Amino acid sequence: MGSTPCRETRFICDDHLGRLARYLRAGGFDTAYEKDISDSRLIQVALDDGRRILTRDRRLIERTLVRDVFLVTADRWPEQIQEVMQHFDLGYSRERMFTRCLEDNALTLTVAKETIEAKVFPYTYVHHDVYRLCPACRRIYWSGTHVDAMIARLRRHGIVVAQV
Repeated sequence: MGSTPCRETRFICDDHLGRLARYLRAGGFDTAYEKDISDSRLIQVALDDGRRILTRDRRLIERTLVRDVFLVTADRWPEQIQEVMQHFDLGYSRERMFTRCLEDNALTLTVAKETIEAKVFPYTYVHHDVYRLCPACRRIYWSGTHVDAMIARLRRHGIVVAQV
């Protein structure tokens, strides 16, 4: 994987790549995604926001004047991630994981533990000290077993997650 995981490459995924978008967000990559997005809207958002289009649609590449388009050829999300990471010379790092909301792509903010006590299960509150909050949808994230499971899943599929 790439040696520059902190480089800010901004993506937008077409409506065929929702799972890829979610895994890119989980890795801390700025990835826009709208279910059922039209090609014209996809292109407009990419141009307006300076995003690289990730698509499974060969016809989109043939029809558009936008040149910052990457055709994802793999059918399954693990291979799709590998294609994107290799093509853009990027990599996953534990430090960046879950710094973006999985639902809306907003950067999450570290919040004081005391501010979320009433919003998480008591077990979670007792066993975790670092929490992140999505300022847009108010989802709360913490580094629990789900994070370890996702990292293990990525590694099982040959996707390296660097310890930073």
